[in-house]
Amino acid sequence: MVNRGIERRVIFRGVSGYEHFIELLAKLPQRFGVRVHGYVLMPNHYHLQVETPRANLSRAMQWLNVSYSIWYNRKYQRVGPLFQGRFKAVLHDWSSHGLVINKYIHLNPVRVRRLGGHEGRGDPDQQPGRKLKAARVDVLRAYRWSSYRYYSGKQKAPGWMTTGTILELQNQRGRGMHAAVYRRELEEAAAVGLWEADWKTDVKAMLLLGSEKFVDRMKGLLGGDRREQTGLRKASQGSLSWEKITAAVSQLWGEDWKTLRAGYGNGALSAALYLGHNYSDRSLRELGELAGGMQYPAVAMAVRRLAKRLETDATLAKKIKRLREVLLVKA
Repeated sequence: MVNRGIERRVIFRGVSGYEHFIELLAKLPQRFGVRVHGYVLMPNHYHLQVETPRANLSRAMQWLNVSYSIWYNRKYQRVGPLFQGRFKAVLHDWSSHGLVINKYIHLNPVRVRRLGGHEGRGDPDQQPGRKLKAARVDVLRAYRWSSYRYYSGKQKAPGWMTTGTILELQNQRGRGMHAAVYRRELEEAAAVGLWEADWKTDVKAMLLLGSEKFVDRMKGLLGGDRREQTGLRKASQGSLSWEKITAAVSQLWGEDWKTLRAGYGNGALSAALYLGHNYSDRSLRELGELAGGMQYPAVAMAVRRLAKRLETDATLAKKIKRLREVLLVKA
């Protein structure tokens, strides 16, 4: 799960902020029965990998965010919300994606612009030089505000951290359970720029990650306050088909879908992808295939651009609103 500062502002101004947040995080296991498998704190956001046997994630995260916000506002004499809104969580199949998510979290300090990470949008085919590789590994090793040090063997894990489950997953894949193996694999990935981010393209309903069997089973089991997770609400309501979405777009644009899809600048394809991303259980990769073979980064960019245009383009906003009405979905 992830949560960011409001307007992507800094939420950890100094050492005391990082330390206080970790002190609060350490209370989750005893207070809520939450198992903390991994974490990383970045200047304007944080990532957690947690397990909630009591199905009380919302309560635990509300307590964590509110407790830290109160401390932060008092310390820096400010008022108002600190975080941008509800946290975003992805429920993943532990057996297939637990290890991948854990490594993704720990690689966050390396995925930054100055090290050529995903924020830099550099050439993915360009191999990093020796100095860049060394710099990435140095940053990974030295970063204080993540649980990587407990997995790498640099420090003994505190009692509130659960590291054995991840190491057992590694052992099941024939990689060995020793911290040295985990450390070697992650440092090699950091050096060459394998960010462990491909899992994002397989997320369903903006919430579920795993096999089709896992996704279907979770849709039937998920409960809780659906106001807290947009994807949870959409998963529970069912999924719009691509055919239904494109039919609605064709109706509103007044042309057949093949013509609209092949057209340039009419906005129809972007609108369909936007609706598919937000109101169906199709992953970005699957939407790209349905759209005629688009690569998933292009799909993601189209969705982001349309969402940005909705903030200023009243005509487009009216069209999207009308499409939601035709498709019987809520914003």
